[in-house]
Amino acid sequence: MEYEPDAKQNAAGLTEGRLIYTVSAIMRKASDRALAPMGLSVAQTPVLVTLRDEGRPMMITEIARRLYLETPSVTSMVDRLSERGLVERIKDPKDRRKALVALTRKGKSLVESVREPGRQLQEEMFGALDGAEREALRTLLQKFRDANLYRLD
Repeated sequence: MEYEPDAKQNAAGLTEGRLIYTVSAIMRKASDRALAPMGLSVAQTPVLVTLRDEGRPMMITEIARRLYLETPSVTSMVDRLSERGLVERIKDPKDRRKALVALTRKGKSLVESVREPGRQLQEEMFGALDGAEREALRTLLQKFRDANLYRLD
């Protein structure tokens, strides 16, 4: 299904917040479609990517903090990923009362398999922008993020 831009949506008066919301929805939907063949959602993938990038088991609260999510949401995602054998809970060797989350071999393989499709999707979606525009967008989004992180507390 192809969407035609609505003249009202192209109006100069569209707020920054509305644009960010719309772009975010487009990114989520496109990402979910790209991840669906692998049985992943755009919500679950950042948990796997965070564990891969960190290269060590992590506490759920730490994953939640890194992803700017609530701990119960990450716990639910970890439960679903665990049911699929992509992550496992292990005892913290420093404090056996605590559990850490680690990628399984299957999880490592799957998270690596999303790297190239993710890169291709980024290229497709941001292909309308030249290099300088992409860099400017990255700079503006980072500035916006950094100026508003305190709102998450």
